[in-house]
Amino acid sequence: MVETLQFVAFRVGTQQFAVEIHRVTEVISYCEITPIPGAPPFVEGMIDLRGQLVPVLDMRKRLGVAEIQNTMQTRILILRMNRQKIGLIVDEADQVYTIPVENIQPPPDGADFVIAVAKHKNVLLVVLDLERLLSGEEQVGLQAFGGRASVPAMAARDGHSTDDNR
Repeated sequence: MVETLQFVAFRVGTQQFAVEIHRVTEVISYCEITPIPGAPPFVEGMIDLRGQLVPVLDMRKRLGVAEIQNTMQTRILILRMNRQKIGLIVDEADQVYTIPVENIQPPPDGADFVIAVAKHKNVLLVVLDLERLLSGEEQVGLQAFGGRASVPAMAARDGHSTDDNR
């Protein structure tokens, strides 16, 4: 029986949030993000993560937090959502918390995007429900930006070959 769960904690504005640790693949420093024309306002753009295009969401915009300037503590959480990697811009990624299951409660009624509230000592962490973070339509739209078109596929579509040995 599971007695504890682990979460990666992060801050957006003054609010502490968390996601289940098994969803996070890595935490990277803020880097240049390429905007995507026609993307929803909270989709900041795309990054190239070791050859894979990853859409990046600005959690400040998604959660309606006043815009804050990026600092040395600004991070991009790379995580898995619906078999796709996405990045979340956060103001700071604090640490990993191991929390006993008895300290994890269901969210209050009407709490959008929230799967639970976890208490660690005097800190309350709002645990995000990644699948509810985006509507079904937004998830489908994000998948369209999710790096499905690689350079070889684009070249083939345009009638060019990337094979130099023709």
